[in-house]
Amino acid sequence: MIDRFTGLIQENSQEAALLQQLDNGRIPVHLAIIMDGNGRWANRQGLKREDGHRQGAKTAKQVVEYAVRLGIKYLTLFTFSSENWKRPLKEINLLMNMLYDKLVEERELLIQNDIRFKVVGDVQGLPAKLRRKIMETEGLTREHKKTQLNLALNYGGRLEIIAAVKRIVADKIPAGRIDEKLFQSYLYTASCPDPDLLIRTSGELRISNFLLFQAAYAELYFTPVPWPEFDLKELLTAILEFQHRQRRFGKI
Repeated sequence: MIDRFTGLIQENSQEAALLQQLDNGRIPVHLAIIMDGNGRWANRQGLKREDGHRQGAKTAKQVVEYAVRLGIKYLTLFTFSSENWKRPLKEINLLMNMLYDKLVEERELLIQNDIRFKVVGDVQGLPAKLRRKIMETEGLTREHKKTQLNLALNYGGRLEIIAAVKRIVADKIPAGRIDEKLFQSYLYTASCPDPDLLIRTSGELRISNFLLFQAAYAELYFTPVPWPEFDLKELLTAILEFQHRQRRFGKI
């Protein structure tokens, strides 16, 4: 595993020691992250909130690269919730423009690392320019196999469940045919297994309407570290904690 991080870490570093402890057979297949704390981090640094979001975007890029090297097959990042529209218009516009720019700037990252890109959420509620870039990027990476990167944009767990119910009703599916497998096929994450590990940064102890159906048996990990400071050491610490837990799924 360490050889996958050649050039990124020093031989005798804390990260190297943590990598040596990893069980390569128990890496989470699906990792979900609530990226929290950009604004508070910026305030503590005496910076503007927009500086926090820009640093958070850099952290997100690094975590995507780490996930690929670790062999994580699915990575879902909670990027913009359906409740975030309540924020000041200036901040919303900044975030939408940043998302558009990153889809342009990071195209090579997706191509070189064989990453499939997908947005989960109500895409129709996003600005038209961003919607077009999302469709273009999804199409460009549709055949990529190594890791699937899901950005949860305009996403809310309750709205996702309601939308799934509406589509099931519209398809006139009899009640007797509805089970978990069928219901999952109507969710935004239909192509993904349920998350194994859900991380939230910045010390908040809730999942904030994120993957409500899918996270039923996810292991939850909360860290006080704000998202802009979330690095490889923090990611490895979370995965090691996950590996030390026993997942029973309701069994003894």
